[in-house]
Amino acid sequence: MKRAEKGVSTFSKILTTLMAEKEVGVREAARIAGVGPSTLVSWRAGALPEDYIAVRKLAHHFGVTLGYLLTGEDDTRPADGIPAISEVFQDGGILFDGYAKILVQRLVPKLNDKKRSNE
Repeated sequence: MKRAEKGVSTFSKILTTLMAEKEVGVREAARIAGVGPSTLVSWRAGALPEDYIAVRKLAHHFGVTLGYLLTGEDDTRPADGIPAISEVFQDGGILFDGYAKILVQRLVPKLNDKKRSNE
């Protein structure tokens, strides 16, 4: 688990609010997500989840999208006009089924044409 950089994460606030609204305790939420109660306590304290399958189970139970639970934004209607990932692949074909963790460590600048011709 990763700690939120500044204060309590949006995920933590939303999770705590949903648990209170639905009257779901820590042990029950942990059972729903398939994690230990200590994990749920740390999420509510501001730790960022790494097990998105567990978070997806909570989102389903609370009747919200995964994107909403993690960020507070409904990922089915993007405000900036950029389509949600689910809209991009609505042609019926499955490119990928599941969740992935992507880490970008360093972006390498694109070489300009002069540098490429010298190589």
